[in-house]
Amino acid sequence: MFSPSVPEASPARAPRATSIALRMTLAYALCSFTLIFLTGGLLYLTLVSSLYQEDLRDLADNLNNARLLLRSAPAGWVLQPAVQRPAWAPREQPQIYLRVLNTSARTLTETPGMTSELPPPAAAELATIPAPDGLQRELLARSGKPFLTLIVRVQPPDPSGAPQFIEVAMDREHTESVLASYRARLWLICGVSLILCSLAGYLIAASGMRPIAKITRTAAHIRSSTLHERIETFGLPAELAGLAATFNSMLDRLEHSFAHVSQFSDDVAHELRTPINNLRGEIEVALSNLRSGEDYREILGSCLEECTRIGRLIQTLLFLARSDTSTEVLQRESVDVTQELAKVEAYYGAAAADAGVTLRVASGSSLSARLDRMLFQQAVGNLVSNAIAHTPPGGTVSVVAGAAEDRLTVKVSDTGCGIAAEHLPRVFDRFYRVDRARGSSHNVGLGLAVVKSIATRHGGEVEIDSEPDRGTEVRLQLPA
Repeated sequence: MFSPSVPEASPARAPRATSIALRMTLAYALCSFTLIFLTGGLLYLTLVSSLYQEDLRDLADNLNNARLLLRSAPAGWVLQPAVQRPAWAPREQPQIYLRVLNTSARTLTETPGMTSELPPPAAAELATIPAPDGLQRELLARSGKPFLTLIVRVQPPDPSGAPQFIEVAMDREHTESVLASYRARLWLICGVSLILCSLAGYLIAASGMRPIAKITRTAAHIRSSTLHERIETFGLPAELAGLAATFNSMLDRLEHSFAHVSQFSDDVAHELRTPINNLRGEIEVALSNLRSGEDYREILGSCLEECTRIGRLIQTLLFLARSDTSTEVLQRESVDVTQELAKVEAYYGAAAADAGVTLRVASGSSLSARLDRMLFQQAVGNLVSNAIAHTPPGGTVSVVAGAAEDRLTVKVSDTGCGIAAEHLPRVFDRFYRVDRARGSSHNVGLGLAVVKSIATRHGGEVEIDSEPDRGTEVRLQLPA
């Protein structure tokens, strides 16, 4: 039986990133609209309070007028119907009603038509009205109009008479109309403001993102063949200018690295080509004619020598490549520096004697440091070998070691031909040789580069001083 095939789950797609310009537009529009909305709302509340206080003042003025009329009115006085509104009166003039009540809530006199709009308050409600302040109420009349009323306790003209109550009511329909019109305009302004704030936010975001788009276009055109191009920092904002400067600095390092790798590849090809050509030539010569066993032995020995040279070159290149990328911890151990230098003297003594050079090694007693033993031997050996190779017969190579301030210093000096000042900054570069024509066939310009790499991995440094025809001194400084 065959089991039904199950469709493979499609890989989850990464969420699409939101545009910075869109975020800036939304943030600006939201902040601006919120500020406008809060300002409009605050103005609306201020208008509501101002209109309410103005209506209260109008009621208080009408109440004072009613008190004066009540004091001077004869017994049985009745309010007369309102005359027709004069032509000069504003059309939005509010309707004012006046009513006089006794303690039993019986109407003594009132503006005609007031009861049909506003029924009188109950006697129990009148009894709770404080004497000096009165009672304010907001009511809806039977016709649906909003009214603001004010009821106060007053003393009648006859001092012996019972207290009376005056109720003044004012139509607030026009006030509500004004507030409704203001609200409608406020919503219209908020809607238009939202559109304008969004448009302004988009324009501002687009203007702010324009330098970033320019940087992006420039970066998109950069290839390995155009690493010389740089981002123009003139006119950029301070934040983007720093970013562009950092990017340009990265391009400088990349350009230098590409040039270094290109030069390194050319040097490797050149150094490998020479021994390979030698091998090919010797093999071709050996195969061109029949030769004796001794001749073949000599040719094979020469080929072996060239193979050894190639192997040594490849081993050194591998070491440098691993040093550049390796994150392995050094195999540090307590190294007796005096004993290691004695081994170097014993190993290179014969080579120095063959070259007619005197090799001298001096170090303090019980001098030790925590180092990688093999790398330390290789660094010192390279310095000694390089010094012997560049010292003429009768010269001297000295190795002196000492420790001060938790640093181990090994000085290798010679009395050789020296190095001109213009070459000193580059002597630690790979494959760099001061004079290629006079260099040894076994010297490919990697010895000092290896020394520098070993010193860097130990957290130290290497320095060189030299004068032409007077000799050279190299100082290897490592943490003790």
